[in-house]
Amino acid sequence: MQLTVDLAGRSYPVYIDSGTAAGFQSYYNEHFAGRRCAVVTNTTIASIYAPYINALKTGLGDCPVHELPDGEKYKTVENWSAILDTLVSARLDRSSVVVALGGGVVGDMAGFAAACFMRGIDYVQIPTTLLAMVDSSVGGKTAVDHPSGKNMIGAFHQPSAVWIDIDFLKTLPWREYIAGYAEAFKYAFLGGREMFSYMMINWDNILSAVTKDTPATLIECVKRCIGIKAAIVGQDERETGKRALLNFGHTFAHALEQYYGFEGLLHGEAVLIGLGCAVELAKINGTLPKAHWVEFDRITTSLPQITLPSAPDYNKIYAAMFADKKAKSGALRFILPVAPGESAIVGGVGEMEILQVLEKKLELRSA
Repeated sequence: MQLTVDLAGRSYPVYIDSGTAAGFQSYYNEHFAGRRCAVVTNTTIASIYAPYINALKTGLGDCPVHELPDGEKYKTVENWSAILDTLVSARLDRSSVVVALGGGVVGDMAGFAAACFMRGIDYVQIPTTLLAMVDSSVGGKTAVDHPSGKNMIGAFHQPSAVWIDIDFLKTLPWREYIAGYAEAFKYAFLGGREMFSYMMINWDNILSAVTKDTPATLIECVKRCIGIKAAIVGQDERETGKRALLNFGHTFAHALEQYYGFEGLLHGEAVLIGLGCAVELAKINGTLPKAHWVEFDRITTSLPQITLPSAPDYNKIYAAMFADKKAKSGALRFILPVAPGESAIVGGVGEMEILQVLEKKLELRSA
């Protein structure tokens, strides 16, 4: 199955299927013939998929492989710089290609390295997590974290292709799968009534698709999510307007991640909490009409429940929100639901409303 992210002269394909990972070599040699490359992955993927990576290394022209440490806390300037060191040491040039094999952290860091090396070279995403498949591998956001906030240093740099083999999910830890499920579920609030209804009906099938070995369910879910994201990115590539909607739940999520020092709480786990917080805030401030409350409560209560690493400090989490990139002129902006499948960018939310939401949604979640 092939989708296209339509960006005029910078459009690119997204391939989605199962059991196709081995076919990437042929694709690369056909579309990037004669061009040297480097593979960026992490230590976990390198261990699990050592034979596949060795085959890539040989089949793509004895390319160097750079292994990042695994985890959000390693998404730093220092580790990004180490990728650049590998590209320089291998004497790659402006025609070279970076291949990102891994989850969202690998994709973001490899893409940012590709954006900066020799002022920008091509890169290809091979996502290995559900989160990366449904969201981060598409759209061209590349970045590293800063102690003051998530993804504060980065660039918009679109991939040349995205190659999705959902069979990679068979080795994904359940906790990581849940984290990706959160990003998939996000599209229920953005993709119109049809997507809202689809997630309402299929939430359990998607949640259990790996354990039940139903690849068609996963392919359909990934296809729908990417289709929605591709349409939004095609209209607003650099997040000057509508693309901000893709951050539904993320103002809460990013603040939680920062508060816990990017440890003990996965990005997708924070997003799961953020989804519920966004719905609650929309109810409190009247963005979501009361006629929809029962329906939204039903969909949010079906989400897996996440336990926080420790008791939260609501005031510190609130303060961390001001590092969010959606904040404008020192004022917070949230993505809040207004109807099934529809959300809006909302400003002017008061501190007391936000603290009320944090207290209600987080008080029972600490370990």
